[in-house]
Amino acid sequence: MIDHIVIAAADGSLHIESGRLLGSVGSGGVALALTGVLITGIREPKGGGGKTSKIRKRLTSDQAQWTGVAAGTCYITAGSIWTASGSVSDAFARLFTSGAFGTVGLGAVSALLAGLMYFRELAPARAAVTGIIAAGVWAQAGGIWGLPEALVLTGAHAAGVM
Repeated sequence: MIDHIVIAAADGSLHIESGRLLGSVGSGGVALALTGVLITGIREPKGGGGKTSKIRKRLTSDQAQWTGVAAGTCYITAGSIWTASGSVSDAFARLFTSGAFGTVGLGAVSALLAGLMYFRELAPARAAVTGIIAAGVWAQAGGIWGLPEALVLTGAHAAGVM
């Protein structure tokens, strides 16, 4: 994390400001920003994306699902209004672990989601929702499934946004 930023003033003197590179962001702020990226990034550009349309990028399926995983991880960390995604992940996991499919643990549900994300190219909106659900299930499953959560949180702490 950058602790000090040197700023050159108009009179030629230098000022040192302490703080984070992006200011005060927090996990709720990161969740909000990633949600904005998902909402704007999964929509088709106006005008079909040709030369006459405004310059705008659309998330690919892979970008949407991994942004969804990062957003879902931040939702879990942020709490408050963002806990709705955890409820959706819980409901999805309970669908399989309730006994209707025999003895199924969270590791199996995590493997199911990983297989879906790897072998199926979903539309960006569906990929984003799958990523958000996967973040919650993987965080609950622990073990190797906790690696994406650890990577997102470690990266956010290193960048100084959480």
